[in-house]
Amino acid sequence: MRIFVFGKRLWLFATVLFFPVFAFCQSESFFEKFQEANRLDEEAELNQAFEIWTSLASQAPENANVNYKAGIAYLNTGSNKGAALPFLERAAKGKIDNNYDPFSPFEKNVPVEVYYYYAKALHLNYKLDKAEEYYEKFMMESPGKHFLYPKATRGTEEIAHARSLMKNPVEFEIENLGPVINTQYPDYAPVISVDENALFFTSARLRKDESNEDITDRATGYYLDDIYVSYKDREGNWQEPELLSISDLNPNATINVSVDGQTLYIYRDDEKEGNLFKSVLVGETWSEPEPMPDEINSKAWETHLATTSDENTIYFVSNRKGTLGGRDIFRVKKLPDGSWSKAQNLGENINTPYGEDAVFISPDNRTIYFSSEGHNSMGGFDIFYSTLDEDGNWSKAQNIGYPINTVDDDVFFVTSADGKRAYYSSDKKEGYGEKDIYMISLPDPVAVQLAVLQGRIIAPEGRDLPEDIVIYITSPDNNESQIFSPRERDGGFVAILPPCESYEIDYTIDGKSIAVDTFKIDCKTSYQELNKHLILSGDDADPVLASSLTGENQPANFQKSFGYNQRMVSEEEEMYDNFLEALENIVDFYGTAKISIVGSASKVPTKTFGSNQELADLRAENAREQLIEKVKKAGIDTDKLNFVSVEGKVQGPEYDGDANEGIDKYKKYQYIQITVK
Repeated sequence: MRIFVFGKRLWLFATVLFFPVFAFCQSESFFEKFQEANRLDEEAELNQAFEIWTSLASQAPENANVNYKAGIAYLNTGSNKGAALPFLERAAKGKIDNNYDPFSPFEKNVPVEVYYYYAKALHLNYKLDKAEEYYEKFMMESPGKHFLYPKATRGTEEIAHARSLMKNPVEFEIENLGPVINTQYPDYAPVISVDENALFFTSARLRKDESNEDITDRATGYYLDDIYVSYKDREGNWQEPELLSISDLNPNATINVSVDGQTLYIYRDDEKEGNLFKSVLVGETWSEPEPMPDEINSKAWETHLATTSDENTIYFVSNRKGTLGGRDIFRVKKLPDGSWSKAQNLGENINTPYGEDAVFISPDNRTIYFSSEGHNSMGGFDIFYSTLDEDGNWSKAQNIGYPINTVDDDVFFVTSADGKRAYYSSDKKEGYGEKDIYMISLPDPVAVQLAVLQGRIIAPEGRDLPEDIVIYITSPDNNESQIFSPRERDGGFVAILPPCESYEIDYTIDGKSIAVDTFKIDCKTSYQELNKHLILSGDDADPVLASSLTGENQPANFQKSFGYNQRMVSEEEEMYDNFLEALENIVDFYGTAKISIVGSASKVPTKTFGSNQELADLRAENAREQLIEKVKKAGIDTDKLNFVSVEGKVQGPEYDGDANEGIDKYKKYQYIQITVK
């Protein structure tokens, strides 16, 4: 949150003795409220100050100064900053006074800064032309050394970026995670386990036991941040969030979670320094958070981190010495002796003279997502991504696009393991509260090449899992092993495995091997999922292996692109045959298959099919009919197919009469996609 401080002196009540005309100018109530609001601003009690300034502005709508202060109070809020506009619009009509006194209740004029803040409020309300006008007006009428001058210059640059990004909006589907997750309070900073069965997030809600009822944030008025987790049930529904035991009566925020969901990384204000901590799940209890090593935490401000899937590289955010400006993203690597390397700045392809934050690394360790005020941000923090090349260099950061990015701060963004979904928090009018958590279906996901193994150990009915189960996953190709313990809650474990290698899973109890499973992951360039279930049985003290079940390449996906007016899926596609094999595995493993089909058409006009929507619908329906036909030929029981959705969509940019020159721009929205779970 940005805090605007007007100075270090207070208007003393005794001053009234020197202004006998006061009684004729203002009421005593106005004087007292004005003085109190200034004091609260000085002491960073911004929420209380906000209430007074907006009240005074309502009492005296013709007073440019209190409207100015009310507008800035709105800009200082964590949400609804755009509501500053009417106050600052009135303030900007006031007289500019070079001797402006922010502490005098007699002051009705405004400083030249009003033009900058008015421009900012216009910017936040997408009134870009007028915002640019007032950024420029401020720069013309203020000295070049003014502390806001660089911000006004940056504001004009952001407006240019916003215009460019808004001309080519990205297509995406967004889903509010619903009232089970979201509340009337701020819910944000989501982090998701690789199997998408555990969602950790930060919330400023009232606790169930009301133990935080009397503890609120001085700036926002909300309860202090706590950490919650929600788990999916077997039907895929989010369950009521649980307050983590590591949430004390101080602010705690989620920043990352390990692949297996059993190590949580958090941010804390540690003795006035922002530092990073980690907590480990032991049974069903989270351990007391321990600070990250000194190579990461420092006397500076560290706000966020992300780890690679093998936890041998950590990316983190800090404003320590050596930044390009503000906070930058750094990297440390684990050395052979287990210690950490010195921190290395990721360089100007990622970092800028402005601030960076909220770093996230994809599970295949090839794509980094982060927020930045620099690059081509359209306002405040925007979400960017960069990919790692074969030489270990990060590409120039790319803006993820509008309207995922907005003219306000967009900070927390994490993706699913397959790169097709993202979770983020946003303040939307249709939400449940100040911030809600949403899931985005990304239209053009970054390709991910990895395999996720989702394992589960099932105890005999009525019995708990043995406490001393350890799973070893070894690749004979490179003789490297990973060690896992199943979650006590559901017996699950998750592993990230490079494709094109052989693997052996050794299940042990009390150091004794009870089952061994071997398999190989295909050399595919796309995302793969594998399921391994171990069922324990027996009435004696030592459970024995009953079976080991495998469901591979899940979920099954097939996508085909089309030329104009094409609608049939080619039966000769090798990819389609592989897709059918994966579908059969799912039916064998789960007994049923949930199928979603999307037929997509671009907005290039079609005469053959009457309308783009008709073409999209035909593509979806033909894909469904052909799938049923192919499934029958493969000997799969069609009664086990559950078509969850079959829909046609018209997507992409509006047609600009450039079908020949812009064919690539439109063609990527002409496809059918089948997803089976």
